[in-house]
Formats: sequence, structure tokens, C-alpha cells
Amino acid sequence: MSRRLGVFICAAIFLMAVLDGCKQKGRSGTSRSIDSVMINYQALSDSVQYHWNTMIADDDGKHQLMIRLLQEVSYTGNFDSAKYAALYDKVNRLKVLRYDQRSIRDSDLIDLYDSVSMQAANAVISFAMEHPMYSDFPLMGELIDDINMKNSMVLIHRVHYDSWVIKLNEFVQENDAILLEQVPGLSTEQMPIFQLPA
Repeated sequence: MSRRLGVFICAAIFLMAVLDGCKQKGRSGTSRSIDSVMINYQALSDSVQYHWNTMIADDDGKHQLMIRLLQEVSYTGNFDSAKYAALYDKVNRLKVLRYDQRSIRDSDLIDLYDSVSMQAANAVISFAMEHPMYSDFPLMGELIDDINMKNSMVLIHRVHYDSWVIKLNEFVQENDAILLEQVPGLSTEQMPIFQLPA
């Protein structure tokens, strides 16, 4: 009898050890799953922010090049000072009109900014190219090329930004339970993109 009891106790201890091991393994697996979600979430968020910051930096660079082009015209000593001042002010006001990561859901705001920005760039470029001494200042031509290049880069960055936001939105939607638990105050609302829905 005592022998059977001993065998039973050993078997019970062994079973408890196995169950405890399974629980520990389950907890470890859950922990790894949470860690994986958080690492991927941070990587996607960082990529979204990187492409946004890069796009804004190029847009700011375009504004600075436009100011630099105006200054180059002023160095000729022969220019319309009133028009110069008006264009200078127009370029400096562009940042006030620019969208942010939330307001891009308003396509009209994007269209307005793009229209005003393009008009300002074209006006500044025309102001330089129509100057009688334009050919004597080769830097003006280089600045114009740089302005056009920056404008193209901004459009490319928008495409890259959208692609990363779409990935982040999908990831948040698929892992919202874990993210809401791990990130206090996290909004699961879908981030807007530049591209209009098809």
C-alpha cells in the first residue's frame, strides 16, 4: 500500500512539474509575442515619422532655395524692390498654410497648399529668369534646378510616407488589443494619407 502511495506521489509531483513547465512556457511565449508586437510597432512608427520628417525637410529646403534665389536677384542691384518684398513675404507665409500629419485628411487643404506653393515658386523663378542680367549670374539657373528637384522629391516622399502609414494602420488594426494594453493613450484611429481613396 505504502509502495503504491509512493508511486502515486511521485507521479503527482512529476505531473505538477510538467504542468508548471507548460505554464512557464506559455507565459514566456506570450511575453515574446508582446515584445515582438511592440518592436514592430516602434519600427513602423519610426519609419512613418522618418519619411514625414524627410518630406518636410525637403519642402523647407525648397522654401530656402526660393529665398536664396530672390537674394541672388537682389545682388544685381537692379531689381523691382516692391515685387521682391512681396515675393519674399509670400514664400515666408507658405509654412503657415502647410498641412500636418492630421490635417492631410482634408484633400482641399493639400490642394490649396500645393497650388499656393507652386504659384510662389513659379513667380520667384520668373522674377529671376526675366531679369536682364540673368545670364550673368549662373547661380540663378542652378538654384532654379534645385527648386524643381526639391519639388519632385517632396512628391516622391509623399508616396513613401503613404506606403508606411498604410502598413502601420494595418498593423495597429491587427494588434489593437496588445497595443492598447501596452501603450497608454494610444489612438487606434487610422492615420490619414495623401492618396485619395480609389
